[in-house]
Amino acid sequence: TDTVQGSTDTTAVYQQVQTNEEPVLHFAATDTIGWPLEGDVILNYSMDRSVYFATLDQYKYNPALIFGAEEGAQVVSAAKGIVDSITTNDETGTTIRMNLGDQYTLIYGQLENVAVAEGDVVERGQLLGYVAQPTKYYCKEGTNLYFAMEKDGAAEDPFLYLE
Repeated sequence: TDTVQGSTDTTAVYQQVQTNEEPVLHFAATDTIGWPLEGDVILNYSMDRSVYFATLDQYKYNPALIFGAEEGAQVVSAAKGIVDSITTNDETGTTIRMNLGDQYTLIYGQLENVAVAEGDVVERGQLLGYVAQPTKYYCKEGTNLYFAMEKDGAAEDPFLYLE
């Protein structure tokens, strides 16, 4: 028996359609996230009062947790998400923005040797990259991970979601 020209394997077509679609992600205020690395918080999230930044020699609001870490320490994804962007800026160096769904975003800064790409679906605990030398904004604080969370573009305290 010969195969008919133009016939399709519907299972293969269905699998291709499934893999080309972005997953629908959901994150709620009651959900938790994992720790992105092993380390102590050296600067707490503080959007209601300013905290002292030694390198800048000034007090300012801090929309993130700053984890002290050794250069080269592994940074893993705190939750399942999609990598929205990988950018570099003066303050947080190489920075990953990850969409968690339902308008929640995680931001990881001070990275090097990033192991993911824009558009990647990342599982909780998956390697994102490694802690880099601190930027000029964090020299006195030392090597660290900048770790922030947003809901609808407004800063959220990531510590409240850590398990």
